[in-house]
Amino acid sequence: MSQTEFFVPSRTSQLFARAIVPNAPRTTNGRIVVFVLSHGLLDNIDAPMFRHIQQTLCTLSIASVAFDFHGNGRSTGTTSYGNYHDEADDIANLVQYLHSVGIPNTKRVYVIGMLAHSKGASSMMLFATKYAYLCPSLLVNLSGRFWLAREITMRWTQENQRQLRETGKFLWRRYGAKPTKSNGAMITGSKQRLVREYWISMSDMAERAGTDMGVVQMLPLHRTFVLNIMGSKDQIVPDDDVWEYDRLMRMAAPHADRVVTRIVPGAKHFWNNQRELEALDRSLVRWLTTVLPKIGL
Repeated sequence: MSQTEFFVPSRTSQLFARAIVPNAPRTTNGRIVVFVLSHGLLDNIDAPMFRHIQQTLCTLSIASVAFDFHGNGRSTGTTSYGNYHDEADDIANLVQYLHSVGIPNTKRVYVIGMLAHSKGASSMMLFATKYAYLCPSLLVNLSGRFWLAREITMRWTQENQRQLRETGKFLWRRYGAKPTKSNGAMITGSKQRLVREYWISMSDMAERAGTDMGVVQMLPLHRTFVLNIMGSKDQIVPDDDVWEYDRLMRMAAPHADRVVTRIVPGAKHFWNNQRELEALDRSLVRWLTTVLPKIGL
């Protein structure tokens, strides 16, 4: 197994990426097959979940590339609360780079799948419809939100809400701690207890609320398989979000086996303890074992 860290140039930033390639990776038409992994809101690929998933894929002889969206982690640039379409462009940029340039010091690669968490999962779905010609054969939606106009009850403090009403924006300073009624802070998958000055504006929230995830009906499901996974105790995304994804995808899919939805008992939103990760492994590996032969792997 080899690990390589590198930067991918994009239009406005440099995207940080980490590739893990097994010693004997699966190939198709002479190219190493790759899974792309992307994170959620204000998170990064150093979260234990992403390192764990990359190791799991490695045991299946599948290479993977996890990357930080612009303005997050070690990528350059700035991010915003409602920039789902911009993040879809980041994914497209990475896929095109991998297909044309590849992973440094590695033979040519081909993206066969993607796994994305939370906000990243919604951005992945937008990518897969906007750039259908780049959409891989396998998509894994991990704890993705469908109804983007809904907000988390304790995400913003009363002071945040007052400033938003009076000035049109507020400075969100904290994330990484358990949400409470007093601090309105977020948990991140990496458990980083950081302070970050992050502006939230009315236009950001309007952009987010106006992002229509109903476009999943336009996924190229004639050649793509989708796995939706959610924890039964997700404290961030309500369970009806994943079932709306499931419903719309099944309406558009030509065959029932194209869409699979799994609810993992006891798992929360960030999949950050060993029991949750092991349960995630079981769902992911079982699905991959079923669908890989269907795409010639």
